[in-house]
Amino acid sequence: MRRSLCIAVGMMLILSCCQSPNEECCDGPKEVMLGQSFSIKVGETVTIAQSAVVLTFESLVSDSLCPEDVECVTQGTLSIEINISGTEKALSLGDNSKSITDYKDYSIELERLVYPTKQSEKDSNNSTYAVQMKITRS
Repeated sequence: MRRSLCIAVGMMLILSCCQSPNEECCDGPKEVMLGQSFSIKVGETVTIAQSAVVLTFESLVSDSLCPEDVECVTQGTLSIEINISGTEKALSLGDNSKSITDYKDYSIELERLVYPTKQSEKDSNNSTYAVQMKITRS
């Protein structure tokens, strides 16, 4: 019983870590599982469990995505650069975008923008961009 409680408390602590994309926490690279969606901030690195693959969200190239709280004529685009085990790749979301790229026998998908999604968040100069991605075997 006590062991179950410790495990439950530990999982709650892990799940509560990094709830805000602008929050500094969780020192060291995160490990993610193949096929599971994960969030990553600009400058952050993740390792893929049981592989030698390392992915870093290098930079935001451009963001013209329509904010959630604004009506827009077009969806706009979000473009980012990633580094996957030493190889630079570009991904984008929105109008005429390329949201999936391949690396060796892996597919990397940019699923959505996590933060900033509202106009007031985008107007803030100290916003750290965070996106949701997924890596699978091709």
